[in-house]
Amino acid sequence: MPLDPLETWKTMKVRVWPEEYFIVDLPHREGKMALSLLQHSSGRFCSITRDQFAFSIVVDRATWEEWGREERADQCLGPLRVLSTDSELPFDVPGFIRTALEPVNARKLKAAPICGLQSDHFFTGAADVSKVAAIFETFCGEVVFVPEGGAG
Repeated sequence: MPLDPLETWKTMKVRVWPEEYFIVDLPHREGKMALSLLQHSSGRFCSITRDQFAFSIVVDRATWEEWGREERADQCLGPLRVLSTDSELPFDVPGFIRTALEPVNARKLKAAPICGLQSDHFFTGAADVSKVAAIFETFCGEVVFVPEGGAG
């Protein structure tokens, strides 16, 4: 039987990663760079999606500045911040993402989701992260801002 999304959110801890991030579109021919960015982002959030257009990678500022090549990217957007569920997430919760996005979007803010099997992630503009985190605090169990260099 599917679980209630609001009740599930009440049990969730949300982690706000300390780093600033960028979402970068790399052409398919830049697959080696995408993998290199993933390897060098160890200990920080990183996500790669490959679709019909490009590799989209969410990568922290330090890794992008050291290992990325702006001239080889199709697009680069940021700075962003990432919020992640930091509790075990059951798979059978219809409407889980919508429950988070509706109140954020109602305040004219954006939190774009990236889904994982055990955790879901949301990226938002770095300037808006405190506002988005405050909205998350209204429906989830706990929001934790992880300090720079913190284990979370």
